[in-house]
Amino acid sequence: MVDDEPCLIKSTERSKSGKHGHAKVRVICIGMFDNNKRSLTIPSGHMCEVPEIFKGIAQINFIEDDSINIMNVETYESFDVAWPKEDKLISKLKELQADQGRMSSSQIEYWQLAGKTLINRVIIN
Repeated sequence: MVDDEPCLIKSTERSKSGKHGHAKVRVICIGMFDNNKRSLTIPSGHMCEVPEIFKGIAQINFIEDDSINIMNVETYESFDVAWPKEDKLISKLKELQADQGRMSSSQIEYWQLAGKTLINRVIIN
């Protein structure tokens, strides 16, 4: 977590310790929800906050222009999710939006982390 945003680490660099100090680690990461590049420099012995990820499978109830309503197949909890950022996922969801019959038999894999929900994969049966 960098700036209270869950991030995916892309690279790390470690510098040697100085005469009186600790070694430093520079972490370069990309936000999972906003795709912003972030940088973090911390002493190598310090701990970072790591978000807890809940993974689930859901059925698509309906697709609107600004959000997607999904229902967890285990708990039957329904909630709205924002459209994903990836072009491949967007094209699959647009196909399902046009064909209601295929949408009812399709599922999505989603992640819940840091109070937000992210669509990770579309499973078309």
